[in-house]
Amino acid sequence: MRLAFTAAALAVSTIALSTPSVAQYQHCIPGRGCVPAPPEKYNACFQLALQRGLSVSVGDFRNLDSFIHQCLAGRIPH
Repeated sequence: MRLAFTAAALAVSTIALSTPSVAQYQHCIPGRGCVPAPPEKYNACFQLALQRGLSVSVGDFRNLDSFIHQCLAGRIPH
């Protein structure tokens, strides 16, 4: 019984992951929520972050992630 349930759950999650959806284009930070993140806008915010001196290093990841989240929400002027 448990194996059948696990197989069914896996099949449903595989179908859900393979179909494009709005959730696929969300940028979420725990405690701050989610903002829409279409690929073009995310890339523009990422490039802006690099121009303003942020980096993709492990030590700067939280700052970069926060900057992109704020940019996607419209709180950082281009």
